Amino acid sequence: MILQKLYQYYETLLNDEHAEISRPGYSIAKVSHALVISANGILTNIIDMRVERGKNLVSREMNVPEQVKRSSGISANFMCDNSTYVLGLAKGGKKERSIDTFNHFARLHEEILGDIQDKGAIALLQFLRKWDPKKAEDHPLIASLVEELDKGGNLVFRLEGEIGYLHERPMIMEKWERFALQRESDLIAQCLVTGEYSPIARLHPNIKGVVGAQSSGASLVSFNQESFTSYGKEGGGNAPVSASATFGYTTALNYLLRNEKHRIRIGDTTTVFWAERPGLEEDLLSALFYPSQVESQEAGDEPKRFERDPKTLDLLKDLFLKLKSGSPIRETLRDEVDLNVNFYILGLAPNASRLSIRFWHMDSFGSFAEKIIQHYADLSLVKGFANEPDFIPVSLILKETAPLGDAKRIAPLLGGILMRSILTGGPYPQALYQSMISRIRADQKVNYIRASMIKACLTRNNRFHKRNEVPISMKLDEKNSKISYRLGRLFALLEKAQLDANPGINATIRDRYFGAASASPGSVFPLLLRLAQHHISKAEYGWSMDKKIEEVMNGVTQFPSHFNLEDQGLFVLGYYHQRSSLYEKKTKEESR
Repeated sequence: MILQKLYQYYETLLNDEHAEISRPGYSIAKVSHALVISANGILTNIIDMRVERGKNLVSREMNVPEQVKRSSGISANFMCDNSTYVLGLAKGGKKERSIDTFNHFARLHEEILGDIQDKGAIALLQFLRKWDPKKAEDHPLIASLVEELDKGGNLVFRLEGEIGYLHERPMIMEKWERFALQRESDLIAQCLVTGEYSPIARLHPNIKGVVGAQSSGASLVSFNQESFTSYGKEGGGNAPVSASATFGYTTALNYLLRNEKHRIRIGDTTTVFWAERPGLEEDLLSALFYPSQVESQEAGDEPKRFERDPKTLDLLKDLFLKLKSGSPIRETLRDEVDLNVNFYILGLAPNASRLSIRFWHMDSFGSFAEKIIQHYADLSLVKGFANEPDFIPVSLILKETAPLGDAKRIAPLLGGILMRSILTGGPYPQALYQSMISRIRADQKVNYIRASMIKACLTRNNRFHKRNEVPISMKLDEKNSKISYRLGRLFALLEKAQLDANPGINATIRDRYFGAASASPGSVFPLLLRLAQHHISKAEYGWSMDKKIEEVMNGVTQFPSHFNLEDQGLFVLGYYHQRSSLYEKKTKEESR
């Protein structure tokens, strides 16, 4: 089903003039330099093709003849390859191998272009016949660029005095396409994707762009061990997919992974999504996942910003206004997008040289949009600071579960199961809730994102299990009589009393006692209340805080010996709500 939908999407993209999609026999490759050769095959110039991205120069993406899938052997690409194959530059001192790779590259081009009457092809063959890989590094144009050419970027060819590249010349393209068609597998079987009897692909092209996978790409379908095969079949014959369908689904998936508006990177899971036909729905769903127009990147990378359709931004603004007012979103979207268009969401994660599928969901756009909006509604909480996001990206939630906020230390699988909860509307993973509680107890830090996720987990559990619990509000609920919630409020008041008595102190009772108070209140609160009396007597307006503490204590008859995980979450929310309320009131008074 997944391959079938990706292949259908490829056919859709072929008819979309705005989609930069490769035709059969071609693929997208990263090109760093272009070699300019004269009509008689002399290297006359080397053009840097790289583009600026942030502070770095990165290879340019180009549509070139389809790249081969390499393992450990020697296999050359046509018209576009790295410097080891094209020039015979030795990497790591492996000069003999570099000569073999160059010779393989030259033989491939002799085989395909040997009888063609095209001046570009003739010039290239003359260049390959004259070039001596043993002296490559001594060439005056290459000597100053050895380090740059050795970084692995692909090289393409241009003919001196002409526009365009050799692989774009019509006669060369015709020759290549005929060669590519002839080298397809001789195994004929019924394709699992199209249902037609066609040549079956022996190897499936690599998928590139999945976080954590090999930089050269990884396979979605592969058989590289005898234990993976059956009935005497080899390679792709065990899961027969035609060469054309294989090219189509891999090209479509690589297109989705290259496009920021179709891709989300969350923890170790890379998610792609698409509609059965291109439209505003795709951009709007991307905007729902990242309202700030910033895509989360792997640790160490700078976040990318990309422009959205102004119409998408207007719709997004209306949607969030509806969310805050509690109005149904279908009324907002009904006249702007097709709520019934089929939508597909695929989660991928690395698994050695392969890719594993974390989740696969098919539903209407309207259904997915409602579930994402519900996710934001469950997260909604009063902000501690004005600059905090109204709608929290998933990547920021996951970072709060990792020690020191290090994205590389996010627990494996957590991103995938969180996304599954959002897309299905089911309970959030218990592992996420436990991680939030554990991080709070470890570093004694309660912030907006952690409190929001705890509130969302408790809210969704109550809804899913149909508990008759008091709904958890966005802000302070003075009528909530749950003992864990009240003790969280009490802890916030005791901390404020300490701060009032000792302005500017570096550490408060939160830094020493919060973890113990939230898990074993009976052993901590008697001590804290004794300390509070000292703080209240010392503070200038201690009587005011004493009155607030008394109001909260009126609902507390005893201090439980311990709290379970759910009560620890309510304790955190009580603390967060009370603290936010205290500072909100102070801000309002100062602004008068």
